[in-house]
Amino acid sequence: MIEKKIKDTVLDYAAKIVAEGMNGKGDRIAMRTKNGFCVNDAKVALDVLKEENLIEMPLDTEDKDYIVIARILAKRPEVHAVLYTHAPFVCAVARAKATIPAVLDDMTQIVGLNCRTSKSATTDALVGELKKRNSVLVPGGGALTTGRTMDEAYTCALVLDKASHAYVCGSVIGGNKTINCVEAKLMNIIYQKKYSKVNQENISKREGE
Repeated sequence: MIEKKIKDTVLDYAAKIVAEGMNGKGDRIAMRTKNGFCVNDAKVALDVLKEENLIEMPLDTEDKDYIVIARILAKRPEVHAVLYTHAPFVCAVARAKATIPAVLDDMTQIVGLNCRTSKSATTDALVGELKKRNSVLVPGGGALTTGRTMDEAYTCALVLDKASHAYVCGSVIGGNKTINCVEAKLMNIIYQKKYSKVNQENISKREGE
């Protein structure tokens, strides 16, 4: 049985994704549980998601609708939430098979030096791209984002949305100025190791993980 606090967290963030216009066909919102993970039924869109539409899947599932999330959670014990969202500009970059560079400070802190489009949409390719990263663009559209909490996975999706918008607009009007690689790496390390650690621990308790 899925804990009520986890269900409430999933429903709350599903509503936030919809409110930000990041939802689309095939969205997934998943959160780790004691016996696997809580996720929306593949047949139910986030804009109509209700408590009865949340299901629990095991980490060893081979179901094609949930296998990517299951493999990510199985291979990344520190990850407690996975989102697959479809913000318009993110989808545009993914369809172009491009890479979003470090165009914004908060992107370098939360996402890293860049966010690449996976070479393919196969399970192995997507899980492989997320081996040491918290996000990847999916060929054909959309982004997978992960987090130590649901809040972190959602924040990552938000930042990718903003960064993709800036990247596309910058490309149209003459090119983007990216943040220096060394500076970007340092910003990411400081954020991950110092500023976000305690905050994520507190959020984790609130979300019921």
